[in-house]
Amino acid sequence: MQVCPLCANEAAQNQVVDVIGGKQLREINPHGEELDELIITLTCGHVFTVETLDGICELGKYYTRQGDAWTSLAPPPQGLQRPPTCPHCREPIKSLRYGRVYKRADLDMSEQGIATFDDAEFCKDLENDLTKVLATELPVGGGEAEEELDAREKKAIRSNEPLPVSSKRFKNNSHHLLGTPKPIKKAWIKATGRLIIYYDDASKVAATTSSHVRAYEAAVATLYRQYLSELKNSNYVPATITHADMALGLAKKACGLPAPPKADVRFRVEACWLTFNIRLHMVALAQKVAEILVKTKVAEKVQSRWADMIENIIYSVERDASMAIDLAQKSQFNRQVVRTVLFLMEAQYQAFSHRVDRYLITGRLENLKKEVQDGCAKAKVTMEQYGRQFREAMGFRVSHQQWLKDNYGTPAEAIVAKWAALITRLDGSYTPITDAEKREIVKALMGGFLGIKTRGHFNQCPKGHAYVITECGESRCPECNSVIGGSSHTLNPSNTRAMDL
Repeated sequence: MQVCPLCANEAAQNQVVDVIGGKQLREINPHGEELDELIITLTCGHVFTVETLDGICELGKYYTRQGDAWTSLAPPPQGLQRPPTCPHCREPIKSLRYGRVYKRADLDMSEQGIATFDDAEFCKDLENDLTKVLATELPVGGGEAEEELDAREKKAIRSNEPLPVSSKRFKNNSHHLLGTPKPIKKAWIKATGRLIIYYDDASKVAATTSSHVRAYEAAVATLYRQYLSELKNSNYVPATITHADMALGLAKKACGLPAPPKADVRFRVEACWLTFNIRLHMVALAQKVAEILVKTKVAEKVQSRWADMIENIIYSVERDASMAIDLAQKSQFNRQVVRTVLFLMEAQYQAFSHRVDRYLITGRLENLKKEVQDGCAKAKVTMEQYGRQFREAMGFRVSHQQWLKDNYGTPAEAIVAKWAALITRLDGSYTPITDAEKREIVKALMGGFLGIKTRGHFNQCPKGHAYVITECGESRCPECNSVIGGSSHTLNPSNTRAMDL
């Protein structure tokens, strides 16, 4: 609510509203139109002149000024931007006039929080929480593994859901966590609580409409109603167009812009990037939980549901990245397009890699060998396609080419390389390790690494993958799913001693 200089109480009128000039509210001309006479009431209740707040918010970093008028948008400033605050109470300044300023600052602060998020530390805390759960609290063993959810069910993100998707999909009451034992769910919610806070902050930035867009929409709506009223009494409207369409076209033309200002798009796409990073952090944590569930032999039904949840998180990144690419393309933000493509490529790789890990347990890897070849080929096509589009749109200046290589080419090649490594993994072919590396492996295992106790008997499966026996019985090779181990102190006939270890 705006404070009136004439109606304000005595305490408010004594408030200094021009920090530089030392002018009080009572000295402000309520009919003045200069920046040192116009006032803004902040959400905290304190009042300042527009000129004072423009200086505090460093508006010159975000807009180009000629004389006393702001004439155009300037490229967002580089480096960490902190939220501007009220000089009296230090509350953040959230006035619509400074939308670009606080959006940039909010994104930077959230990104800094994500950068300090330690995956290893949280994974360790999560594992400790889960291992404290009594065995009787979790369903152990038994039952067949559920088939993967139907694609339409597990990827059910409605078309009218926002960009980015709501954090409700990842919270305690999410349908993805239905059926998850309470101890696991509790540990998961505890581990991801901080990430969800950052996610919600980024989503608010993406959903905030700037004052430029609001002014444009209000002007178009007002002119639309005016033209529509005039056209209804006119005989000059062509039969091929409706009154409504013609009125809308005239209103946009009168505003001088055929479409809303694009300033919001840049921040919306960057806010999506932040949510992508958050969701990929969540995937890393969830995969750690999946490893613990396998290790503790939790019921396969629980493991299957948990794998479905991981797949859903990854798919949400893929869906939102595709939408963000379209958004950036329509606004011709070419650098944002290629940087968003990297998230799409990473999500597609993560989705397939997760399927490989999932099938590794159930022994259905053969079905994926052709798909991984197709996935790698698709990643190469995507990398080349968007790189070519960037060069065509931006030209072939050396500076643009270097930026493309550093910020898109090299990271995209790294993702393609991960696909190639996955192909190698599924083919069962590996780069030989050195003798020194072999000695270090033996030394670590003999020393009780990861709790493994062995007398030094190293064996290998039919495809040459080495392993050690810790408990009598048959199992499956974690690399190729072949039978390993034996029974009654007799090695399975298809297995042999690993003589090189």
